[in-house]
Amino acid sequence: MLLSQTLQAVRNDIAEALNVHALTRGQLDFDGSMIINPHKRPTLKDKESGERIYTDPVRGSQTQRFKKSSCPTPHNVFFLTKVTRSIHLLNEPMCSFAYFAYCDDADWQHTEVVAVHLWACFLDKQTKTFRKKKTATLKAMAFLAMQNWRSLTLTDRNLHTNKRLRELLSINEHHWVRDWLPHWRCMHELLNGFDNTVLKEVFNATEQKRTRRTA
Repeated sequence: MLLSQTLQAVRNDIAEALNVHALTRGQLDFDGSMIINPHKRPTLKDKESGERIYTDPVRGSQTQRFKKSSCPTPHNVFFLTKVTRSIHLLNEPMCSFAYFAYCDDADWQHTEVVAVHLWACFLDKQTKTFRKKKTATLKAMAFLAMQNWRSLTLTDRNLHTNKRLRELLSINEHHWVRDWLPHWRCMHELLNGFDNTVLKEVFNATEQKRTRRTA
């Protein structure tokens, strides 16, 4: 069982690793050091406006030798690379969860994968089937639970209050506590379980490297 401080440290490492945007020699941004020669590019002319249309990608040439990236790599880049590699070795739902939870510009695909996995795990915990209307409402609740869990984890703030949830899901206040709140809490517990799985797997994969880094 890992201490909460350790889990938070791993959480910070994952967030840093998944949000590194260091530029390498093969990933130079187009900037003022690159000059475009329009006369050497194949063009077409719009028949109506006469406007010149370039048919190939922008090509540039540097006016100075490469020295260093415009976005310097972090001092712990090799450790962060190991963190990222350990995330990519997780199964698809957990890898997508890591991106959904901790990457600022995660793809929508990650959200979809997490939602599908959350819904499947939620259904596995149920002892009876739901009516069609309630199923649709619970599926909508799953997305809201994901949003709320992420906000709670990263900012310690509830994104959706009970009142707001009832409004969004068209749920009667009288039935909320008895019929719906347990499902809301269950979804959060499942998300906590996903998070703990990711954090422990990353910790185990980077423990030796982490020890050396902090020594």
